[in-house]
Amino acid sequence: MANNTTIKFDQIIGDIHKRKFTPVYLLEGEESFYIDEITRELEEKVLKPEEKSFNQTIAYGKDISPLDIKMAAKRYPMMSEYQLIIIKEAQNIGDLDALEDYLENPLQTTILVLCYKGKKVDKRKKVGKLFSKYTHFTSERLRDYEVGAWIEKYIRSKGRNIDIKAVQLISDFLGNDLGKIANEVDKMLINVKPEVPLITEQHVEQNIGVSKDYNVFELQRAIGQKNFNKAIQITNYFAANTKQHSIIPVIANLFSFFSKVYTYHTIKNKPKKEVALTLGINEFFVDEYKQASNHYHPAFIERIFACLKYYDLRSKGVNDTGTDEGQLMIEMVVKILRIAEIPVQLKIV
Repeated sequence: MANNTTIKFDQIIGDIHKRKFTPVYLLEGEESFYIDEITRELEEKVLKPEEKSFNQTIAYGKDISPLDIKMAAKRYPMMSEYQLIIIKEAQNIGDLDALEDYLENPLQTTILVLCYKGKKVDKRKKVGKLFSKYTHFTSERLRDYEVGAWIEKYIRSKGRNIDIKAVQLISDFLGNDLGKIANEVDKMLINVKPEVPLITEQHVEQNIGVSKDYNVFELQRAIGQKNFNKAIQITNYFAANTKQHSIIPVIANLFSFFSKVYTYHTIKNKPKKEVALTLGINEFFVDEYKQASNHYHPAFIERIFACLKYYDLRSKGVNDTGTDEGQLMIEMVVKILRIAEIPVQLKIV
């Protein structure tokens, strides 16, 4: 399901393709991918190549004042329908309030684009209300459970298809940084021949540098199945490669996994589609959470949460004199796998 950011993004891109421009674009927020993509589309669609030398200006917020922006925006285009002004890193402009008089009556032949990354303009202020009269786009980071659908959609937009396990592998390895994901996927698609009908885990392993056998997703699956040998094999690999597999993201992923298993216990009698929606996962993976729930009673999962917190603190130096990170990881995984064997009344740490 698309979120509000992706819906608004698609609408803006659609309008740009139809050459339905607004005189001002404020592109703000934490996710730089959408900001960069909208800016790139405007660069490509507003002006013809031969019009750009006289009618396109690109500047950085730290190098330009509001007065300079207003003076540039009030110029008329030369032998072109529009002039395009792009201010990158606009969050470094000294005082956006100084743009109020221009925003009240912008030149219709100027398209002013402010790339305001990592921050948001206060919509309660006059300048925020003025920006809202035009294209005011807030680029939010996707939640972890939304990334898989985004990857599928992105790859389909390139005319390709991808296996759901390969999607999960990319998501687990690269997180929710869409710019990084897009860059790695683009490189992969260059190397995978167009006639290949489906991108698989093997393609991801070969081109993105993540092992289909040694990753956090496979670790949580092995733990969920109580497959002791496989879980320890993966953990030993992580312990020997802590630069690529630090304990902190492993703890975060396992916490997320067991949170979903815990929730599954309360909704396991609901239809599979509803379960998937509640857990924020693809329907394909519901059976894995069902299997994990058979091994881990809610009381056991509560112990696991305590275990994860304990090792999170130790990894940060609390009550620990410098135990090797890899050793901590091995200890943690062994303890999680043994938790269901400990009587409920006993403490695990």
